Amino acid sequence: MEKIVLLLFLASTVACQSGSTVSKNKLTKEIASLETELLKTKDATKNEDVALQLVKQSELFAKEFPQDSLTPALLFKAADVARGLGRFGKSVELWDNVWRNHPSYEKAPMALFLQGFTFDSDLRDTAMATKYYREFLQQFPANPLAGQVKQLLAVVRKNPDDLIKEFKEKNEK
Repeated sequence: MEKIVLLLFLASTVACQSGSTVSKNKLTKEIASLETELLKTKDATKNEDVALQLVKQSELFAKEFPQDSLTPALLFKAADVARGLGRFGKSVELWDNVWRNHPSYEKAPMALFLQGFTFDSDLRDTAMATKYYREFLQQFPANPLAGQVKQLLAVVRKNPDDLIKEFKEKNEK
């Protein structure tokens, strides 16, 4: 009996020291399976349970393996899925994780841009959109999206009717 207790104690100690009891391979396969299933429908809203599970499992992967090279890509995809479901707060949170914690990830600038764009177009929060657009220009001034961000920043607080009027006036000249 003492041997069994000692073996259980040693096994639990090793598991705690490894930092995670989640199998990376199993989790990666589960996420890939969820992605495949979701891609079949081509619309996250038509398979919301699978989409939400994909977001949840991607977040778990990021929590368990924050420095893994797959983490920022999984978070970026999860943010996209969340936005497709209309879960804009969740998408903004996930994109924030991407660019702040993985600034060298190739899509980090896009993640920051999408935060601002989501606040602008979906949440209609011009103050937050402005904040993230300005942050984008600070963090990634040479990025190809910088010109578009400057244009969006110039109009983000304008009334849509005023923008239409300005556009018509420019075209009449």
